[in-house]
Amino acid sequence: MKKLFCTALLACFMQAVHAQTTTVPAPHATATKEDDTILLELTATPEASWQRLAQVLVQRGYSIEHSNKDLLTLSTYPLFVPQSGVLRVAGTVVKNTFYLRVYWGGNMETGSGPYVLARQKSEKMWRELEAIAREFGGSIRYTTSAVNIDDR
Repeated sequence: MKKLFCTALLACFMQAVHAQTTTVPAPHATATKEDDTILLELTATPEASWQRLAQVLVQRGYSIEHSNKDLLTLSTYPLFVPQSGVLRVAGTVVKNTFYLRVYWGGNMETGSGPYVLARQKSEKMWRELEAIAREFGGSIRYTTSAVNIDDR
């Protein structure tokens, strides 16, 4: 009886956990309006790719704010990009893929203030992220970092 009760309790717990998780769509070749992440397949070692993205960003006028060689992450200081606004770019290497995102917002003069993750439907900001991805090179895919539970 005790085993049956524990098994039933575990089953209820697992069902509750499953109900609270969000789904992340599989990467795809064409961007949708909800996508907020570009996935770049690495053509070199993760370390060399991390350095390559830093070079691409600097060549496009960005200054690196944070860079971590151990975690293979980097992010930029805010930059005013004509036709797009004030943007910040963040990238992270996970296995053999670079996850690239752009954040927009902040004050036009100082770059301070809250930043919001840009989605493909924010076409002006998204074009800058796609230009960075093309300059980086390699295979490009798109995904959404998370889906709201209400959207399911």
